[in-house]
Amino acid sequence: MKILLVNNTIFYEKDEELYLNKETGNFFCKLKNIGNEISLFQISQLKTEKDNFANFSISNKGMHVYEVKRRKSRIFAFFKAFFVVQKAILRNDFIYIFYPGPICKVISILCILYRKPFGLYVRGEQGISTAVSKFILKRASNVFTISPKFTQSILEFNKRVYTIRPMIGFNEDDIVIERKINLSEQIELLYVGRLVYDKGLFELIDALEVLFKKGVNVFLNLVGGGTDYDNLLHVVKEKGLIERVKFHGMISEKKDLVELYKSCNVFVLPTYHEGFPRVLYEAMIMRIPIITTFVGTINFLMTDEYNCLQILPKSVDSIVENIEKLINDPVLGQVIADNGANTIAKYLYDKKMDHSEQLNSNLVKI
Repeated sequence: MKILLVNNTIFYEKDEELYLNKETGNFFCKLKNIGNEISLFQISQLKTEKDNFANFSISNKGMHVYEVKRRKSRIFAFFKAFFVVQKAILRNDFIYIFYPGPICKVISILCILYRKPFGLYVRGEQGISTAVSKFILKRASNVFTISPKFTQSILEFNKRVYTIRPMIGFNEDDIVIERKINLSEQIELLYVGRLVYDKGLFELIDALEVLFKKGVNVFLNLVGGGTDYDNLLHVVKEKGLIERVKFHGMISEKKDLVELYKSCNVFVLPTYHEGFPRVLYEAMIMRIPIITTFVGTINFLMTDEYNCLQILPKSVDSIVENIEKLINDPVLGQVIADNGANTIAKYLYDKKMDHSEQLNSNLVKI
């Protein structure tokens, strides 16, 4: 089948190659290797050192790319994209759209107007309850989501909705069977993801400063890249925490990431909004105590004081209080880590097919 894939983030261009997130790139390649003819539509911009989160080259993978370059004018790029994507829609049998996002809504409506079968991959909560999104969701040939909670809410509009297996580079075999959590001497905090404002990283650094001034032997490890790297580095230097914060950049090798998870003893995710973040699956697999906000559908799998500790978005005090809770209760961190590993084992048990296999199976039925 000729499938057009539309991601809801941009491609990054460097040395005539296009880059994107590794797990998304692997999904594209697996769908092609199953036997489909794959095309991609995407707006692209020049890659910088801050964009190291996009570390997978999609070029020379045997896929046709409908690329619209965005340089100075964002409006011109969107105007051009509106016409390019219509050509791409008409030349393919099925359109699979990562959702939500403004341009993805436009493309979905174009599919409806052209009566072209399309599917949606719902990976975030922003805007999916609007009238426009409900109109689109109802008319999709199939819908896949990152969370059973999303799946349940979409069933009201579309019965052909399914929860995917997490798109992560880990599986059941990676679940750490036994790990002793020791928080008595040194706290090694770990964050993995994009270095951007709405991940709550500035509050996390403020919390680190408070804990350090209280005499806690605490360090912070930041993995990833993003547009706020320079701002975060400036704040760290300004607060005199340069010896307490390590910027690891993007870690592409799984074994290197595993080693870092094992060297840290608390995972922190103070994000403002999410669907269900992949890093929480990883952290549970790595059997590490988790501190996280409960935005999006996080509370579907995560339970406060069972497999994580809940913090409030944009709250430095909440981060400090929950880290201190772990320090003051030697047993709690172990319980949370063990329950997290049990949670992910049960969650993955009945999800044997990966995203590409699930989609392909449904396309055969269509």
